[in-house]
Amino acid sequence: MPKPPDAASVRAKRMKRDISDFLDDGDVELALVTLRDGLKATKVSRYRDPKKPKGIQYGEKPDHTVRYHSAKLLLEYGFGKPATRAEISISDDTQRTASPAEIMARFQQSGAQLSQIIDVYSEVASKPQELENER
Repeated sequence: MPKPPDAASVRAKRMKRDISDFLDDGDVELALVTLRDGLKATKVSRYRDPKKPKGIQYGEKPDHTVRYHSAKLLLEYGFGKPATRAEISISDDTQRTASPAEIMARFQQSGAQLSQIIDVYSEVASKPQELENER
């Protein structure tokens, strides 16, 4: 009798569903309109008027945080996210050349006879190589 799927695998399958399964027809257009409105966002700010020492005044100022995020998301939607760059430094401390004595010592340490290695190399080099995916 087959075992019923557990709750974790069912949740994992639900999470793998594409985001388009959750969007309605006009959601993308509404999101873009919202981002465009965000470019004009303002906030109410409280300040003290020097002409009226006891009075507190309220005024609208640009909300740069909302405007910044709206502009950033619109540009990312239009052009794609900018590439993040990480610097990678590679240092190669290996020795590039080996002397003939070192090569012979490596052959002797490998336990194989030089004639066997040459035979295998010449056999492989003489046959044309065939890739498995090209059949």
